[in-house]
Amino acid sequence: MHRENNFDAVRLLAAAVVIFGHAHPLTGTPDSALLGNSVQALAVKIFFVISGYLICTSWSLDPRPSSYLLKRVLRIFPALIIICAFTIFVIGPVFTSLPIGHYFGTLHTYSYFKNVFLNPAYDLPGLFAGNRYPIAVNGSLWSLPIEFSMYLLLPFVCAVDRLMRGKLATLCTTIALCVFSIHFVRMSEPASHPVIYGTDLISALDVAPYFMIGALVKQMNWEHLLDPILALFFIGVVTLIPPEAAVHGEIVLYFLLPYVVLTFALSSHRLLQGAGRFGDFSYGLYLYGFLVQQCVNDLTGNTLSAIQNAAISLPIALVLAYISWHLVEKPMLSLKPRKNLASKRITIEEHVA
Repeated sequence: MHRENNFDAVRLLAAAVVIFGHAHPLTGTPDSALLGNSVQALAVKIFFVISGYLICTSWSLDPRPSSYLLKRVLRIFPALIIICAFTIFVIGPVFTSLPIGHYFGTLHTYSYFKNVFLNPAYDLPGLFAGNRYPIAVNGSLWSLPIEFSMYLLLPFVCAVDRLMRGKLATLCTTIALCVFSIHFVRMSEPASHPVIYGTDLISALDVAPYFMIGALVKQMNWEHLLDPILALFFIGVVTLIPPEAAVHGEIVLYFLLPYVVLTFALSSHRLLQGAGRFGDFSYGLYLYGFLVQQCVNDLTGNTLSAIQNAAISLPIALVLAYISWHLVEKPMLSLKPRKNLASKRITIEEHVA
């Protein structure tokens, strides 16, 4: 079964860009901004666009709630459980500044497993307190609860659409999320961010619209509107918008980012479409990148530049992602339920757990 598009390449590139973007705050280097977003924030939004499109595709191909939920669980949780255990039992003892007995003797160490239940926990006793970006062990895990929440929301929205015999629910949900995001993230950000189950709702509002926009493109069958030449033109338009134009920049991004990302992801290039030949490493690269970067900073005494940190961390994280895919993710995904679908339709479905 061949993947006749560029989804793997785009996701792998986005994961690498997240590592490059994180290298700036982790080394105390100012972030570069585009349309009011840091580089790593844009990369995460790319993931949400692709996820919205592919998850909606998965639901449309097999709208059985039990099958859909099992696929989502198999995609997210096995690799998440392994990285949490790896962080606690391997990285923790090596990098903690505390005596090993103290490290393993405190309950706070094991509270890091809250991440498995999508309740973010960022610190471990004695880890990375002296780093430029202190305490945070793996800052990338913040997006997983939001991602999974969107997985749960989408079937309800699609069910309403089916009852109404239209796509109004998807459209209204997308518009509502965009409006709330612009208001609370860009225009009137609250002084104190509301937090539910460990997740910052303002951060959630910043990325959730992109998931629904990706799903909307699929629901509306707008793929025929995607054109590579126009996508390149839109990329050029970005250079004309000041980076500090947060409100207007985000509105432009709602249209531009999904258009460009899905145009190139759905296109087919003989070099790019081979990016997933040896496995889908994007999730593992995203999971391990931040952790590896903190370890690299600790080992080098926080003396590296952002470029140096990213250059050293990327290949290490890629090796861990390779191991994660072949020993954890791929075996777990082989357990997902399948329907007897035409091979052309499965080509898209392959990208989704």
